[in-house]
Amino acid sequence: MVDDSKVGQVIGHLCFALEAGKIHEFTAAIHDYNPLYRDPEAAADEGFAAIPAPPTFTVASNHFPDQALERQGGILGVLGLDLPRVLGGEQSWTYHRTPIAGDVLEGDIRVAAIERKPGRQGGEMTFVTTEIVFTDQQGEPVVTQRNTVIETASTVGT
Repeated sequence: MVDDSKVGQVIGHLCFALEAGKIHEFTAAIHDYNPLYRDPEAAADEGFAAIPAPPTFTVASNHFPDQALERQGGILGVLGLDLPRVLGGEQSWTYHRTPIAGDVLEGDIRVAAIERKPGRQGGEMTFVTTEIVFTDQQGEPVVTQRNTVIETASTVGT
């Protein structure tokens, strides 16, 4: 069970470099073949100093957690969530500027909210929202990412 006292606490840290090749791979995976994400000239024509990252690219940061967080079983382990009962919920991004290749983004993972609601078939569901304010090499905010996961109600009799 998630401890409500975790609201407001930093539970981990993420740091990752935006590389043009990784941006290219990401856009290929989402079938976005806009030259803006592949061609430095096309990016420059649109006013970017380097190839920009597409919306939602920072979700890839989930693959770069700090070692301390990993040793505790990742975000779910730190929060005490039961993995087989966890579903991905809502995600949102607020852009302060467009991230570009060459940026090194980092931010603390902070527990923003914990909510409990009754499940439709009994039990209680837990909604946990985390927030990361990614900053660049100069410490300026680039993207704020919010993620909500849902631990479903345990089934009756288990």
